[in-house]
This record gives sequence, C-alpha cells and structure tokens, in this order.
Amino acid sequence: MGGGSARSAALRSPAGSGGGAGYKRRGPDLCWSSGDPVIGGKLERKAFEILKGNSATVLEVVKKFEEVVRAYFKEWDLEKAEKLGRELSALETKADRGRRDFVALLGKGAFLPAFRGDLAWLAERLDRVADTAEGAMRTMLLRESLIKELKTLSKRNRKIAEWKDKFVTMARLITQTVEMLSNSVRALERNVDEATRMARIVDDLEHEVDLVEQSMVEELYEMERLFRPLSVIQLAEIIRRMGNIADRAEDMSDSIIILALTLTT
Repeated sequence: MGGGSARSAALRSPAGSGGGAGYKRRGPDLCWSSGDPVIGGKLERKAFEILKGNSATVLEVVKKFEEVVRAYFKEWDLEKAEKLGRELSALETKADRGRRDFVALLGKGAFLPAFRGDLAWLAERLDRVADTAEGAMRTMLLRESLIKELKTLSKRNRKIAEWKDKFVTMARLITQTVEMLSNSVRALERNVDEATRMARIVDDLEHEVDLVEQSMVEELYEMERLFRPLSVIQLAEIIRRMGNIADRAEDMSDSIIILALTLTT
C-alpha cells in the first residue's frame, strides 16, 4: 500500500481535507484493492456523491428514452411518447444541473489540480450521454407522419413488422450499456479495478449496439422501395442517433479507463 498511499494523498487536495497550508496526510484517500474506501476527504466525498447521483439520473434519462421508443414503435401511441419525451427532457435538465454542481466543487478545491481536468471531462462526457438521448428523442417525435406510415406498412408486411420491433431491442440494449456505465462510475468509489472491468463491459455492449444498428440500416435499404424516400432518410437518421447514445457511453467508459490508469501509475 505504500505506492497507493502516495497516489492517494496526491488525489485529495488540502482544501478537500480541511488542511490548507498546514495540510498533513492522514492516511490513504484511495486504495487499489477491494474492501477499503476509494474516495476520501469531505469535499471529495461530496463531489463524488454528486457524480454518482448524476450517473443515476443519466441512466433514468436513457430508461425514459427506451419507454419513448416502445410507445412510438410498439404501441403506436404518439401522445404517450410525447408525454414521456417531456419527462425525459426534465431529467436531462436535472443531469445538466448535476454536472454544473460537480464542476463547481472542483473549482472550490475538490481534488488536486492535476486531476480536476480529467474529472471535469468525465462529468462532461456523462452529461453528453443524456444530451444525445434527448436529441434522439426529439428527432423521433418530430416525425408524426412516419409513425402512421410504419403502422400501415407493418399491417401489410410481416418483414417490416419484425424489423420495426428491432428499435425496441436496440433501445433495451442501449439501456443495458448505460446501466453498466453507471455501475462503473459507482465502483470508482470502492475499487478502481472493478470500475475498469465494468467500463470494458460497456465497450463490449456498445459493440453489440453497433451490430444491431448496422443490421437495421442494411435491412432498411433492402426494403426502401416499400417506404417513401423521405421516410427512409428519417428512419436511418433515428437509427444513427440511437446508436450515438451508446457511442457516447463508450466515450465515457474510455475516460474512466484513462482516469484509472492515471491514478494507478
């Protein structure tokens, strides 16, 4: 634990420890084995509680997005989808507020300057997951005529009916990806190795989303003669924006892995 203790003391700022100029190390603030607390220092713990809460809010945003997708592509209920969309936007606003609160604590001295940039970037990338989900939702709900066309075509064509169900499958997989990301953020408080392991699972899940996205686009263009030309473009755009949510989650997981490497070297 000798090397770990030195790194731990480097992470916690004197301000966060209540030390100031006469700051003295009072034992490790981080540890690199399971069972011990990872985050120490009053200000640091407060900041990390905000970050954990924000990861939970971002997960709520993505879960709400999955509900929007289900209402739109499974239940053909645009009014319900729009109501869920408003709830999603409220959650995204909450997530954005949490990011600002976290960054404000960094500005007040939580953690040493060498780590604040990485942590601020971590919070920014987490917020982008929620932003991207909201953007995908808005793109979808603007296409009122699309839901009517899909509903009609699904009744006539079994292949289209089966294909449009993949939107729900993809949304569910995106939720699983972001849920693992949230778990990784929470694990940072306990064990960096565990957080890294979960972050790598996020990468694997994002790859699964990519495969579904690619398959859906290929099938869409195989069936494009059945749709209005504009509908093909709009559907491809919705699929791409959904895939972007998982992409942003992967970006965040990469930041966690990089932060872990920084802390352990």
